[in-house]
Amino acid sequence: MSYENLAAKYRPKNLREVLGQDTIKTTLANSVKLDRLAHAYVFYGPRGCGKTTIARILAKTLNCRKPKDGTPCDKCPSCLEIAESRSLDVMEIDAASNTGVDEVRSVIIDQAGLSPSRDKYKIYILDEVHMLSKAAFNALLKTIEEPPAHVVFVMATTEQTKVPPTILSRSQCFRFRPISEELITGRLKEVALKEKLKVSDEALAIIAKAAGGAVRDALTLLDRAASFGKGSVQTEVLNELLGHASADLITDVAAALVKKDPAALYAGFEKIAKEGYDPLTVLRDLRNTTAETFLYLQNFSKTKTALAGVLDKDPAPAALARLSRKLNAVIDEVKFSDAPALAAEMALFTLAEAPHDLDGLVKRLEALEGRLASGAAVPVAPAPDPPVKTDGPRTGQKKNERLEPQPPADPPEPESPLPSSTLWKKLLSAISAKKPVLYNILLSTKVSFEQDRSWKLSSSNKFEAGLIEKTKRELEEIMERVSGRKINFTVEHNPSAPAQFAADDALEIAAEETEDAVLAGDARSPGSPPPQVPPRHPLRDQQGPPPPNNPADPRQYNPAGAAPQAEKSGKQVAGSEGAPPPGGEDAPAPELKWEDVDASKPVQEEAELKKLSKVFHGRITRIQKLK
Repeated sequence: MSYENLAAKYRPKNLREVLGQDTIKTTLANSVKLDRLAHAYVFYGPRGCGKTTIARILAKTLNCRKPKDGTPCDKCPSCLEIAESRSLDVMEIDAASNTGVDEVRSVIIDQAGLSPSRDKYKIYILDEVHMLSKAAFNALLKTIEEPPAHVVFVMATTEQTKVPPTILSRSQCFRFRPISEELITGRLKEVALKEKLKVSDEALAIIAKAAGGAVRDALTLLDRAASFGKGSVQTEVLNELLGHASADLITDVAAALVKKDPAALYAGFEKIAKEGYDPLTVLRDLRNTTAETFLYLQNFSKTKTALAGVLDKDPAPAALARLSRKLNAVIDEVKFSDAPALAAEMALFTLAEAPHDLDGLVKRLEALEGRLASGAAVPVAPAPDPPVKTDGPRTGQKKNERLEPQPPADPPEPESPLPSSTLWKKLLSAISAKKPVLYNILLSTKVSFEQDRSWKLSSSNKFEAGLIEKTKRELEEIMERVSGRKINFTVEHNPSAPAQFAADDALEIAAEETEDAVLAGDARSPGSPPPQVPPRHPLRDQQGPPPPNNPADPRQYNPAGAAPQAEKSGKQVAGSEGAPPPGGEDAPAPELKWEDVDASKPVQEEAELKKLSKVFHGRITRIQKLK
């Protein structure tokens, strides 16, 4: 007799031998006892968890000649033929090989109406049913919805989401779970005892973990390891077959990764490359080790890992969780690399350089920020001592010779703080572009520098005072940024407070007017007397229009050197200041005539002046109309 592999030899023959799936086994056994059979079942779940096995056991239970308490006898011709997959009334169809509508019609639809050849039921077991095409599902839909009384459909799939909802809604669906490692280890011990294999408990645990919840995979791996070790299964043999590095090596690499030790990390990868271990398997072991250590440090798991024992002090558990997630991304990256070993090594060096404990860094930054805000002294690392300079030639100095202490240098004189008026101007400059409305309001606000770190803002307008109060915190933050110190603002509504113009702004306006006058004087004809700029006063300019022009007043601004006795009947043409006469430089310059604003319309001019002053942030203080 030819050799039969362990997975087929020890396949369960009844529901009692099936590992796990207690809910499914109980439901199916009761439905058989109570004769409450459904016409269609859908079994879905991961591989190797018993879907096809339970489908065959259900078929044997339904067609067994002498069942005992819902359990097949495994002795009648029906049970034996079903176990050997040669029964005429139980047809196993591989849906992956029969995906078209023609195969479904010829094998299932056309044959379903015929009576069973010998047994009570005609049972169709469709394995990997999700591989059927959409047309095949549609053709099968009517038969599944209203099948003959002697037909039972059992459909097994690993991807339940690919089965149409119309099929699922007409069937009883059972979800199969992965088998636990404890149950797999117990089954492996039974098989090893029956096969007289020498297997250590550690080796059985490695096999159960590598199986991933599939009993078939575990039995296949045990069969392979027994063949390699001639009936003896040891840990070293399993690591060699699975491509796993030793536990000590994985622990050393993981510890070097957590401690950010590049030298130890490089030495670990040298051993991995020398032994020829699979880089992807090593990365998966590192990911599992960090994840298990995280669960242990969080007291979720009682199994202490080797990594938790070699760490000097327990790192932040969140750092290990983040490291495990980053290793998942590295695995996906290395999987599609043309040089997996090099890609894995470079990725781990990158992870070693990246910060793991981000929460700790954030807390340290918050503590430093709090100390800076409170004004407390922040410890600064001492600067290295400067080299000692000698005037003469360098002499041979012994290594342990003690140098004479140098006198301490005088501490630098602290910089004198800026005056409050300058800081106020800096604040206005900072908000002029982003908040022009608030800037205009502050221009007309009275500022009292009562204390060095406490200023009072008074406004005669109640609405403006309320607006300043709402933005007070933002103003204090801007002031702290531009001045480097904390200044508190107190806002009050004072109807008697006069509108105050910033003195520094007034000086800036006067400087701009002087610059304009100098530019105009440079463009005048040679020999003409220099223009004179009238004095300006910001408060006077804001209160009303300027006084009428007096020709006899030598302080009046007179462009192009015109005589003070010129007539006041002409309008100045835009751009005519300093322009050469039409006849050339030798031609006499045309006489420019000025005309003052009509003083009979002070109300209109004052309104226009205020409007322009608001638009140009207080820069417009006088209006002259030119004819």
